[in-house]
Amino acid sequence: METHATQESRKPLLTSNQIGLAAAFGGAAFAFRALGIAIPLVPPLVIDPGALMPCLAGMAAGPLVGAIVGIARGIPSGLPLVDLWAQPIKGIYWAYVWKHFILKRPAQKRWMWFVITTVVLLFLVESPMFTAGNAFIMKLYPFYPTWPFTLGWYDALYSVFQFVVMGAIIRAFPGIFGWNSGKVDW
Repeated sequence: METHATQESRKPLLTSNQIGLAAAFGGAAFAFRALGIAIPLVPPLVIDPGALMPCLAGMAAGPLVGAIVGIARGIPSGLPLVDLWAQPIKGIYWAYVWKHFILKRPAQKRWMWFVITTVVLLFLVESPMFTAGNAFIMKLYPFYPTWPFTLGWYDALYSVFQFVVMGAIIRAFPGIFGWNSGKVDW
């Protein structure tokens, strides 16, 4: 039997702030994907603002919220077998990279490190992860480690898009992302 003191000292799994951010970013991620709001490129590639929502959610509210928003993003996906595991992973690793790497940099160099990290994560983590998912899970094409050549142009274009959109949101709401203080409260 638990004592009253033990019940009061427990930390909730998610705070009300995290629940609100999960709802806001999750709703946006779901809506962008379900409504097909994206800039089409060479099929099946698109530039989709909804794909940034798990990253932003993880950065603002932690890895669990990033994973929840990633699931919301994957539900209306055309490739749910890939997106339902890959999008949550994106939310999780961006949370940790944000908190333990980018925000640890001096304030005057944070934007530079944010650009570098965006490019590196897209090129070395996201592209191989989604390419492998489409090849091994969906069997859409044979997996050849040629993604640097075939998707390099896409990663460069998407890096610019991701940095501009995420940077604008962070600039508009620096307190949510801990930009000025260099730390997040999750």
